[in-house]
Amino acid sequence: MKSSWRGAGALLALALSIALVGCGPKVAKVHVKFDIVGGDNNFAASVYVQEVDSGATFTVPYDPHTPYIMVDLKKPGKYVFYARLVEAPDDYHYGYTSDQPVAYGHMTRGGTGNPDTESLVAVDVKLGGSYKVYINDFRAKLPEAGKPVTVPWRNAE
Repeated sequence: MKSSWRGAGALLALALSIALVGCGPKVAKVHVKFDIVGGDNNFAASVYVQEVDSGATFTVPYDPHTPYIMVDLKKPGKYVFYARLVEAPDDYHYGYTSDQPVAYGHMTRGGTGNPDTESLVAVDVKLGGSYKVYINDFRAKLPEAGKPVTVPWRNAE
């Protein structure tokens, strides 16, 4: 009788350990594309991920000519995304304001110039979710890192 209880206990322990393998901490996956001209980024940048209410901010490197990066977020919340070029972070910065490519060429320097759509898009991140972000708007007003977001922003559609 003892051996059958041991066998049942071992079986239960094995089943429980197999079930818990996929129960690790969930993260949200964010597919980030940084595009400054024609679908490419010619320069290294720092991508900023900033939670709207708390201002909690972290950066992720984005190398030149990288098609996209994946960012794992461990906390739910509303996040805005923006980038600053490594070579000139105060002069060249871009925000996520739209999923559409923007105009480039003489005197355009990216962005839409439309006040209704030039605010940053805040993504409402849920753990286990998957999201896409397209950073490409030179005209976007960027928040101060580490502080709650006070520049214009709107919810993702």
